[in-house]
Amino acid sequence: MSEATDLLLRHGPLIVLAVTAAWLAIATRRTSSLIGGRAYGFGASLRQRLARLLFAGSIVGAAVALGAHAAGYATALFSPVAGEAAVIRLVGLALAVAGQGLTLFAQGAMGRRWRVGLPETAPDALVSTGLFGLSRNPVFLGMLAMGVGSAVAVTSPAMIACAVSFWIACEIQIRDEERFLQRSFGPDYLDYRSVVRRWI
Repeated sequence: MSEATDLLLRHGPLIVLAVTAAWLAIATRRTSSLIGGRAYGFGASLRQRLARLLFAGSIVGAAVALGAHAAGYATALFSPVAGEAAVIRLVGLALAVAGQGLTLFAQGAMGRRWRVGLPETAPDALVSTGLFGLSRNPVFLGMLAMGVGSAVAVTSPAMIACAVSFWIACEIQIRDEERFLQRSFGPDYLDYRSVVRRWI
């Protein structure tokens, strides 16, 4: 593996995660300002507490794992599996970058309707066009692609655990959001759900 490739694989996944996390944090703060309320919030149910814990744990865990890998902290927990071909790791990084692009583009398309978790009040309209006409959850799809791609780029036990935890959190959150949207938008959401798939 060339020095440039090693550098890319060592730092690329961490940069992708950091940029995406910063973007979404800024977007959520901006949306809160636009709507005059909180665009962030998880419910008090056990499912919502579990989803929040899994999201937070997987994101912080990935940041620690990718940071340790970037710093060259070689342990069995943080080091990629020995013998994994560089080309496979590069494909993983490319998937993570593509997932990042999808996440940021889909989030931007939501504008003032962007929410994290289950908001206290529903957005003023259901977003169902553009990317949301192809998938009901393009932001989650992009973030999951990012997580899987990063775990392929740095196939360490820690990253695999983080990717699996993030996927479970997505599955819980999506189903809770579906119930929230059905209560909020009724027949409009049911019609949308009948023609657009949950993932892809």
